[in-house]
Amino acid sequence: MKLRQPFKSTRKNKKYDVFIKTSQGTIKKISFGDSRYGQYHDKLGEYSHLDHFDKKRRANYHSRHGKATDRNSAKFFSHKYLW
Repeated sequence: MKLRQPFKSTRKNKKYDVFIKTSQGTIKKISFGDSRYGQYHDKLGEYSHLDHFDKKRRANYHSRHGKATDRNSAKFFSHKYLW
């Protein structure tokens, strides 16, 4: 198991899972991305058929969700790998 390396999710309606190490030293699984919706650009490639490359839509997404400051959150991984 590689930490912080996303892989296809086993959860219903989720795109990817990633394992992270918390500040307490425990391992936590984070699921991110909804498989029913598109994204700007899937950098991992599993859901690239849902890419739309619409810059206005991307800007709207970022204005709705704000900055991803917590590196151990689904929001951070969505911004990094999907938007």
